[in-house]
Amino acid sequence: MNGDIGCEICRDLLPLVEDGVASEESCAAVQAHLERCPACRALANGAVPPPAPDGEALLRRMRRTLRLLTLVVLLAGALFGVGLSGSMNMFYNSLLMPAMGAAAYCVWRWKSAAVLPPLLAGMSLICWLLRWGWGLEPEPLPGYLIWAAIYCVLALVGVVIAGLFHFALKKEG
Repeated sequence: MNGDIGCEICRDLLPLVEDGVASEESCAAVQAHLERCPACRALANGAVPPPAPDGEALLRRMRRTLRLLTLVVLLAGALFGVGLSGSMNMFYNSLLMPAMGAAAYCVWRWKSAAVLPPLLAGMSLICWLLRWGWGLEPEPLPGYLIWAAIYCVLALVGVVIAGLFHFALKKEG
């Protein structure tokens, strides 16, 4: 290491150097940085409190990531569930769709009741178009849309069940 580290890296390494667990290269890099940076030197001497991490921004970023991950899982689950409607395994949708609704409630709360119906209708249309595009004999489109309505009802049942569990298990005060 040539000692040319930035202030952020120095602030990250400083607790390790102070505790004596940093490598020799890291210690040398931090010392070299402290010699030429008065702000970091003041931080190392304890004159300036370390900057507090922005908890709100971190929490927003984590929530956004969780929502995106849940949306991907819901899309995959919806595609899988709607794909089952072309086979004889439609019983599994009676378990899969309420579970998707409960997962959506965990992230979006009651907004999931507005997110799931268009999601499932769109997935049904995509599955029908894929079967038609691949040259498979698709069921008539109204049949797919009827199944999409049934899936919406099952998913909304999952949302309601998760909402009732959340309400019942919520601590008061």
